[in-house]
Amino acid sequence: MKKSISNRTFPTTAAAACLAAALILSTGHAPLADTTFEDGYKAYEQTDFAKALKIWLPLANSNNAHAQYNLGVMYDLGRGVAQDKKKAMAWWLKAAKQDLPMALHNLASNYLFGVKDENQQKKALAWMSRAAELGLSRSQYSLGKMYLHAHGVEKDEVLARKWIEMAAKQGFDKAQYNMGKLSRDGVAGPVDKEAAAQWFLKAAKQGYAKAQNHIGKRYANGDGIEKNEAEALFWVTLAAKQNIKSAENNRKVLVKKLPLDEVNRIMTRVYSWKPEKK
Repeated sequence: MKKSISNRTFPTTAAAACLAAALILSTGHAPLADTTFEDGYKAYEQTDFAKALKIWLPLANSNNAHAQYNLGVMYDLGRGVAQDKKKAMAWWLKAAKQDLPMALHNLASNYLFGVKDENQQKKALAWMSRAAELGLSRSQYSLGKMYLHAHGVEKDEVLARKWIEMAAKQGFDKAQYNMGKLSRDGVAGPVDKEAAAQWFLKAAKQGYAKAQNHIGKRYANGDGIEKNEAEALFWVTLAAKQNIKSAENNRKVLVKKLPLDEVNRIMTRVYSWKPEKK
Protein backbone atom coordinates (compact mmCIF):
# COMPACT_ATOMS: atom_id res chain seq x y z
CA MET A 1 0.00 0.00 0.00
CA LYS A 2 1.16 3.54 -0.73
CA LYS A 3 0.08 6.70 0.99
CA SER A 4 0.66 10.17 -0.39
CA ILE A 5 0.86 13.64 1.08
CA SER A 6 0.82 15.54 -2.20
CA ASN A 7 1.16 14.67 -5.85
CA ARG A 8 2.42 16.91 -8.61
CA THR A 9 2.42 15.32 -12.03
CA PHE A 10 3.61 15.97 -15.55
CA PRO A 11 2.18 19.31 -16.70
CA THR A 12 0.38 19.91 -19.98
CA THR A 13 3.05 22.47 -20.89
CA ALA A 14 6.07 20.30 -21.61
CA ALA A 15 8.63 22.93 -20.58
CA ALA A 16 7.18 23.35 -17.09
CA ALA A 17 8.99 21.87 -14.09
CA CYS A 18 7.60 18.71 -12.57
CA LEU A 19 8.01 16.86 -9.29
CA ALA A 20 5.96 14.03 -7.88
CA ALA A 21 6.46 14.38 -4.14
CA ALA A 22 4.40 11.57 -2.66
CA LEU A 23 5.48 10.31 0.72
CA ILE A 24 5.47 6.54 0.87
CA LEU A 25 4.01 4.81 3.90
CA SER A 26 4.65 1.27 2.71
CA THR A 27 4.68 -0.85 -0.44
CA GLY A 28 5.21 -4.42 -1.45
CA HIS A 29 8.51 -3.48 -3.06
CA ALA A 30 10.79 -4.58 -0.21
CA PRO A 31 10.58 -5.60 3.45
CA LEU A 32 10.17 -2.69 5.86
CA ALA A 33 11.26 -2.39 9.47
CA ASP A 34 7.93 -3.45 10.96
CA THR A 35 6.24 -0.59 12.82
CA THR A 36 9.35 1.59 12.96
CA PHE A 37 8.90 2.83 9.42
CA GLU A 38 5.21 3.52 10.00
CA ASP A 39 6.06 5.43 13.18
CA GLY A 40 8.08 7.76 11.00
CA TYR A 41 5.10 8.30 8.76
CA LYS A 42 2.83 9.02 11.73
CA ALA A 43 5.33 11.55 13.01
CA TYR A 44 5.49 13.17 9.57
CA GLU A 45 1.70 13.38 9.39
CA GLN A 46 1.72 15.12 12.77
CA THR A 47 4.32 17.58 11.38
CA ASP A 48 6.92 16.22 13.81
CA PHE A 49 9.52 16.22 11.06
CA ALA A 50 12.47 15.94 13.46
CA LYS A 51 11.09 12.67 14.80
CA ALA A 52 10.39 11.36 11.29
CA LEU A 53 13.95 12.19 10.29
CA LYS A 54 15.34 10.47 13.37
CA ILE A 55 13.39 7.30 12.51
CA TRP A 56 14.02 7.23 8.78
CA LEU A 57 17.68 8.26 8.60
CA PRO A 58 19.07 5.00 10.09
CA LEU A 59 16.76 3.01 7.80
CA ALA A 60 17.90 5.02 4.80
CA ASN A 61 21.54 4.49 5.73
CA SER A 62 20.75 0.77 5.92
CA ASN A 63 19.65 0.96 2.28
CA ASN A 64 15.88 0.96 2.85
CA ALA A 65 14.60 2.38 -0.45
CA HIS A 66 11.37 3.73 1.04
CA ALA A 67 13.17 5.64 3.76
CA GLN A 68 15.65 6.96 1.20
CA TYR A 69 12.79 8.18 -0.95
CA ASN A 70 11.07 9.89 1.98
CA LEU A 71 14.26 11.65 3.01
CA GLY A 72 14.48 12.93 -0.54
CA VAL A 73 10.99 14.40 -0.16
CA MET A 74 11.96 16.03 3.14
CA TYR A 75 15.05 17.64 1.64
CA ASP A 76 13.14 18.71 -1.44
CA LEU A 77 10.44 20.43 0.62
CA GLY A 78 12.67 21.56 3.49
CA ARG A 79 10.75 19.69 6.18
CA GLY A 80 12.80 18.90 9.29
CA VAL A 81 15.95 19.79 7.36
CA ALA A 82 17.29 22.75 5.44
CA GLN A 83 15.93 22.62 1.91
CA ASP A 84 18.56 21.07 -0.32
CA LYS A 85 17.63 19.90 -3.82
CA LYS A 86 20.97 18.19 -4.36
CA LYS A 87 20.57 16.05 -1.25
CA ALA A 88 17.00 15.27 -2.30
CA MET A 89 18.25 14.04 -5.64
CA ALA A 90 21.03 12.04 -4.00
CA TRP A 91 18.56 10.17 -1.79
CA TRP A 92 16.20 9.56 -4.69
CA LEU A 93 19.08 8.19 -6.74
CA LYS A 94 19.83 5.64 -4.01
CA ALA A 95 16.18 4.56 -3.99
CA ALA A 96 15.99 4.57 -7.79
CA LYS A 97 18.92 2.17 -7.97
CA GLN A 98 16.64 -0.23 -6.09
CA ASP A 99 13.88 0.24 -8.68
CA LEU A 100 11.55 2.26 -6.46
CA PRO A 101 9.14 3.74 -9.04
CA MET A 102 8.45 7.09 -7.36
CA ALA A 103 12.16 7.75 -6.93
CA LEU A 104 12.75 6.96 -10.59
CA HIS A 105 9.90 9.30 -11.52
CA ASN A 106 11.21 12.18 -9.41
CA LEU A 107 14.71 11.90 -10.78
CA ALA A 108 13.44 11.79 -14.33
CA SER A 109 11.15 14.77 -13.80
CA ASN A 110 13.88 16.92 -12.32
CA TYR A 111 16.36 16.20 -15.08
CA LEU A 112 13.87 16.40 -17.92
CA PHE A 113 12.53 19.79 -16.89
CA GLY A 114 15.35 21.29 -14.88
CA VAL A 115 18.61 20.21 -16.55
CA LYS A 116 19.64 21.00 -20.12
CA ASP A 117 22.50 18.51 -20.23
CA GLU A 118 21.78 16.04 -23.06
CA ASN A 119 23.40 13.08 -21.29
CA GLN A 120 21.34 13.69 -18.15
CA GLN A 121 18.19 13.95 -20.23
CA LYS A 122 18.96 10.56 -21.76
CA LYS A 123 19.27 9.14 -18.24
CA ALA A 124 16.02 10.82 -17.33
CA LEU A 125 14.24 9.16 -20.24
CA ALA A 126 15.58 5.79 -19.09
CA TRP A 127 14.41 6.44 -15.51
CA MET A 128 10.94 7.54 -16.61
CA SER A 129 10.67 4.54 -18.91
CA ARG A 130 11.68 2.20 -16.10
CA ALA A 131 9.11 3.68 -13.71
CA ALA A 132 6.47 3.33 -16.42
CA GLU A 133 7.46 -0.29 -17.02
CA LEU A 134 7.14 -0.94 -13.29
CA GLY A 135 3.52 0.21 -13.55
CA LEU A 136 3.55 3.69 -12.01
CA SER A 137 0.60 5.38 -13.71
CA ARG A 138 1.93 8.94 -13.39
CA SER A 139 5.13 7.81 -15.14
CA GLN A 140 3.20 6.06 -17.88
CA TYR A 141 1.24 9.26 -18.42
CA SER A 142 4.37 11.42 -18.34
CA LEU A 143 6.17 9.14 -20.78
CA GLY A 144 3.19 9.27 -23.11
CA LYS A 145 3.15 13.06 -23.00
CA MET A 146 6.88 13.12 -23.70
CA TYR A 147 6.37 11.08 -26.86
CA LEU A 148 3.33 13.15 -27.81
CA HIS A 149 5.14 16.48 -27.53
CA ALA A 150 8.68 15.32 -28.44
CA HIS A 151 10.09 16.32 -25.07
CA GLY A 152 13.47 14.64 -24.57
CA VAL A 153 12.57 12.06 -27.21
CA GLU A 154 11.49 11.90 -30.84
CA LYS A 155 7.76 12.35 -31.37
CA ASP A 156 5.92 9.03 -31.61
CA GLU A 157 2.13 9.19 -31.46
CA VAL A 158 1.76 5.40 -31.31
CA LEU A 159 3.95 5.13 -28.22
CA ALA A 160 2.31 8.23 -26.78
CA ARG A 161 -1.12 6.67 -27.03
CA LYS A 162 0.13 3.33 -25.70
CA TRP A 163 1.51 4.80 -22.48
CA ILE A 164 -1.30 7.29 -21.89
CA GLU A 165 -3.86 4.54 -22.35
CA MET A 166 -2.04 2.31 -19.87
CA ALA A 167 -2.20 5.08 -17.27
CA ALA A 168 -5.84 5.79 -18.12
CA LYS A 169 -6.78 2.15 -17.58
CA GLN A 170 -5.24 2.40 -14.12
CA GLY A 171 -7.65 5.25 -13.36
CA PHE A 172 -5.26 8.21 -13.71
CA ASP A 173 -7.61 11.13 -14.37
CA LYS A 174 -5.32 13.26 -16.54
CA ALA A 175 -4.53 10.25 -18.68
CA GLN A 176 -8.25 9.51 -19.07
CA TYR A 177 -8.84 13.11 -20.13
CA ASN A 178 -6.02 12.88 -22.66
CA MET A 179 -7.36 9.59 -24.00
CA GLY A 180 -10.60 11.46 -24.58
CA LYS A 181 -8.75 14.00 -26.69
CA LEU A 182 -6.73 11.36 -28.55
CA SER A 183 -9.93 9.41 -29.35
CA ARG A 184 -11.74 12.59 -30.36
CA ASP A 185 -8.94 13.66 -32.71
CA GLY A 186 -8.04 10.22 -34.07
CA VAL A 187 -4.42 10.31 -32.88
CA ALA A 188 -2.72 6.95 -33.55
CA GLY A 189 -6.15 5.42 -34.02
CA PRO A 190 -9.56 6.08 -35.55
CA VAL A 191 -11.75 9.01 -34.59
CA ASP A 192 -14.09 7.56 -31.95
CA LYS A 193 -16.52 10.04 -30.44
CA GLU A 194 -18.18 7.44 -28.25
CA ALA A 195 -14.88 6.36 -26.72
CA ALA A 196 -13.87 10.00 -26.28
CA ALA A 197 -17.06 10.74 -24.36
CA GLN A 198 -16.55 7.74 -22.08
CA TRP A 199 -12.94 8.71 -21.31
CA PHE A 200 -14.01 12.28 -20.53
CA LEU A 201 -16.77 10.94 -18.29
CA LYS A 202 -14.36 8.72 -16.35
CA ALA A 203 -12.06 11.67 -15.64
CA ALA A 204 -15.01 13.94 -14.87
CA LYS A 205 -16.29 11.53 -12.23
CA GLN A 206 -12.94 11.88 -10.46
CA GLY A 207 -13.35 15.66 -10.33
CA TYR A 208 -11.08 16.68 -13.21
CA ALA A 209 -12.50 20.06 -14.21
CA LYS A 210 -11.51 20.12 -17.89
CA ALA A 211 -13.06 16.70 -18.40
CA GLN A 212 -16.24 17.84 -16.65
CA ASN A 213 -16.57 20.70 -19.09
CA HIS A 214 -15.86 18.44 -22.07
CA ILE A 215 -18.43 15.82 -21.11
CA GLY A 216 -20.93 18.55 -20.33
CA LYS A 217 -20.60 19.92 -23.84
CA ARG A 218 -21.01 16.45 -25.28
CA TYR A 219 -24.18 15.84 -23.31
CA ALA A 220 -25.47 19.22 -24.52
CA ASN A 221 -24.84 18.40 -28.17
CA GLY A 222 -25.32 14.63 -28.19
CA ASP A 223 -21.72 14.27 -29.31
CA GLY A 224 -20.68 10.65 -28.79
CA ILE A 225 -23.26 10.25 -26.05
CA GLU A 226 -27.04 10.57 -25.86
CA LYS A 227 -28.13 14.20 -25.64
CA ASN A 228 -29.16 15.19 -22.12
CA GLU A 229 -29.18 18.88 -21.27
CA ALA A 230 -29.81 18.24 -17.58
CA GLU A 231 -26.65 16.11 -17.38
CA ALA A 232 -24.84 18.74 -19.43
CA LEU A 233 -25.78 21.43 -16.91
CA PHE A 234 -24.68 19.23 -14.02
CA TRP A 235 -21.19 18.65 -15.41
CA VAL A 236 -20.49 22.16 -16.69
CA THR A 237 -21.62 23.58 -13.36
CA LEU A 238 -19.11 21.39 -11.56
CA ALA A 239 -16.43 22.58 -13.98
CA ALA A 240 -17.47 26.21 -13.52
CA LYS A 241 -17.08 25.81 -9.75
CA GLN A 242 -13.43 25.01 -10.48
CA ASN A 243 -13.02 28.24 -12.44
CA ILE A 244 -13.20 26.89 -15.98
CA LYS A 245 -14.33 30.06 -17.77
CA SER A 246 -15.86 28.39 -20.82
CA ALA A 247 -17.83 26.11 -18.48
CA GLU A 248 -19.44 29.15 -16.87
CA ASN A 249 -20.48 30.38 -20.31
CA ASN A 250 -21.88 26.94 -21.12
CA ARG A 251 -23.73 26.89 -17.82
CA LYS A 252 -25.46 30.21 -18.52
CA VAL A 253 -26.70 28.97 -21.89
CA LEU A 254 -28.09 25.74 -20.44
CA VAL A 255 -29.81 27.41 -17.46
CA LYS A 256 -31.94 29.41 -19.90
CA LYS A 257 -33.05 26.24 -21.69
CA LEU A 258 -34.23 24.24 -18.68
CA PRO A 259 -37.25 24.67 -16.39
CA LEU A 260 -36.51 26.31 -13.03
CA ASP A 261 -37.46 23.23 -11.01
CA GLU A 262 -35.05 21.13 -13.10
CA VAL A 263 -32.27 23.68 -12.58
CA ASN A 264 -32.89 23.65 -8.82
CA ARG A 265 -32.79 19.85 -8.74
CA ILE A 266 -29.48 19.86 -10.56
CA MET A 267 -28.04 22.49 -8.21
CA THR A 268 -28.94 20.31 -5.24
CA ARG A 269 -27.16 17.42 -6.90
CA VAL A 270 -24.11 19.61 -7.63
CA TYR A 271 -23.68 20.68 -4.01
CA SER A 272 -23.97 17.14 -2.67
CA TRP A 273 -21.67 15.59 -5.29
CA LYS A 274 -18.32 14.11 -4.35
CA PRO A 275 -15.66 12.83 -6.76
CA GLU A 276 -14.92 9.16 -7.09
CA LYS A 277 -11.64 8.00 -5.59
CA LYS A 278 -9.25 5.75 -7.49
